[in-house]
Amino acid sequence: MTMQKVKYLIVYDDLKELITKGKYSVGDLLPAEPFLQEKYNVSRVTIRHAIQLLEEDGYIKRIHGTGTIVLSQKKSLQLKNLISFSDENNEQNLKSSLLSFEQGVLANNFVCSKLDLQKGSKVSCHERLRCIGDSYISFQRVYLPSFIPLSEEEIAPTNASLYELFEEKGYTIKKATETIGSILTDKKLSEILQVPDYTPLLYVQRVTMDEQNRAIEYAEFFYRGDQYQYSVQLQTP
Repeated sequence: MTMQKVKYLIVYDDLKELITKGKYSVGDLLPAEPFLQEKYNVSRVTIRHAIQLLEEDGYIKRIHGTGTIVLSQKKSLQLKNLISFSDENNEQNLKSSLLSFEQGVLANNFVCSKLDLQKGSKVSCHERLRCIGDSYISFQRVYLPSFIPLSEEEIAPTNASLYELFEEKGYTIKKATETIGSILTDKKLSEILQVPDYTPLLYVQRVTMDEQNRAIEYAEFFYRGDQYQYSVQLQTP
């Protein structure tokens, strides 16, 4: 069972990369299942699992009598599970760099409201730039309440995971609330992401809660709109 799961994820990752890098364009048909079985040397069930996952993530659509058509070349950000950026973007050429880190920052009223802090409270704030290959694809700004001891040395490494640091410090994540919108880049964001002024971005606000129902993170994520989309499955009650 484990081996089969590994195989279909390998197929999924490879097909996703072929789609996002333009090997298969929007409107193209993916090769038929028998061809994919032979190419990857796997069973029909494995191929179908990979295809199903691609469809759930919004990349493709299976159409009876036509085949499997490519719907989007944008990377999908899922809304099902609270996971790290590194886990959600598991490409090997993922890069991350810490742009700034400050402690004892006076939080404005908006940040205080998000973290359920009293007016005039101080927080830590760090900013990080993410890229895949040579493309800058996201910028994030994270505020943490002062009762969480976080140092620049801990958050600086390329592979640093904030959520793993939470766990190590005894803050078990319970849930998070996200608000999703869109904005245009200002001068700072255009320079950071190396895109023209007024480029559309996906803008996500996240408030993360621990098991004691304390707000332990308020984060703002800025994703390039030409690179990302959100994908979610809706079900009837």
